[in-house]
Amino acid sequence: MITLISIGINSHQDLSLRGIQAAKEADKVYAETYTMKLDTTIPELEETIGKPITPLKRNGMEEQADQLLSEAKTSNIAILVGGDALSATTHISLILDAREDGIETKIIHGSSIFTSITDTGLSIYKFGKTVTIPLPEKGPVDTAIRTIKENYENGLHTLILLDLNMAEEKYLTIPHAIQRLIDTGEFNPETLLVGAARLGSRFPVIKADSAASLLHYDFGEPPHTIIAPGKLHFMEEEALEALAGCPRKVIQSHKPVGETDRLITKYSVGCRKVLDMLEKRNLPVEVTAEQVDELLKHTENYLYDAEYYRVDKRATALTCVAYAEGILDALKLLGIVDFEW
Repeated sequence: MITLISIGINSHQDLSLRGIQAAKEADKVYAETYTMKLDTTIPELEETIGKPITPLKRNGMEEQADQLLSEAKTSNIAILVGGDALSATTHISLILDAREDGIETKIIHGSSIFTSITDTGLSIYKFGKTVTIPLPEKGPVDTAIRTIKENYENGLHTLILLDLNMAEEKYLTIPHAIQRLIDTGEFNPETLLVGAARLGSRFPVIKADSAASLLHYDFGEPPHTIIAPGKLHFMEEEALEALAGCPRKVIQSHKPVGETDRLITKYSVGCRKVLDMLEKRNLPVEVTAEQVDELLKHTENYLYDAEYYRVDKRATALTCVAYAEGILDALKLLGIVDFEW
């Protein structure tokens, strides 16, 4: 049998009574502490559950999976995991492998960042896709930028986890992560963000302000996380003021715009401007076959662009299709081509 036991978001003091009891009943207890920074130690965990713990090596859940599964076929194995046990896909993978081998499994859930973010006053029901900003050596922040925009599209908040390297004691901080976003040139420094440090601990820090202002705020020791709020309910606005010290002017200027809304505004303004300024030419106007072919070529190019952008920039892809359809409609209305939709 394999039991995954959630330690909780901060320390051994977050272990549930069920978790402690399950650990006491296990034949052998392991601990995986590389996926998040905890304010506890193996000796403190051992004292809490009353028995010895074997720390898993870095990437131990992947590299020692076969060993763990082999032991679980004849023994009751418990694995202590920081945060909630199933927040990481690695842990789910182990459970699936166990089930496939006919090994009984049990999950004991606990507190995690995914519930503790409600300390900010933002509604947990309004969070969209979560994203991680990696350490600089691990990659760019383009996925984070894209995810924030996608969540804005639906008015949703974005939880932004900050990368770490426990073995080297390297932790991405809120100011560093924000600077990485701003350096892309695609992230407005005046964007409302919420920074949170050490949620679930005795001394958490929560501060909401513009990205530019949070660059200079001292959040103290990690772990850190960031939230990019979407559309705010009036109660969420009040909470950000009261719980996160957010300046009222920053909340009032917070107008998250999804990519689709941005494009609608952009092209509507452009079309209105043209309608106000255009001059009609004397009719009839001769249209050559070469000009029609050129328009049809533009149509093909727009459809090609739509396919190119549909994975990462769906709103842009839709705009491209609309351009293509508009050209074809215009040609049909002018009686130059004939087709049926």
